[in-house]
Amino acid sequence: MAQTIDPYRDFLTKTTLSGNTFFDGTMKFKESLRIDGKYHGTVDAKGLLVIGPDSKLEGDIYCDEVIIGGEIRGNITARKRLELLTTAKLYGDIKTPKLKIADGVVFEGNCEMTTAKAE
Repeated sequence: MAQTIDPYRDFLTKTTLSGNTFFDGTMKFKESLRIDGKYHGTVDAKGLLVIGPDSKLEGDIYCDEVIIGGEIRGNITARKRLELLTTAKLYGDIKTPKLKIADGVVFEGNCEMTTAKAE
């Protein structure tokens, strides 16, 4: 029997919006959040944001670390790092000091590599 391994297992989060969740508005948090549902609005947070493979987001993201596996239509400012996993689709601009893009990613937009800000 084949074993299914969750590629997100290394990105532990304190809060999860499940696949049947829809959220509209501005989201703020301090530690970590995983979104597996639909989201429309702005994410303006510190900490880690993980976007699951079946997620769909419309809006801009301002966060320390962002891991994307789903679809985003909006701009991303990742103050520390941004990682696009193989299932990611990003239609928008990127600003980040560290960027990792896996094979198979769809990315339509501009990328600006910035310097990391001291805390």
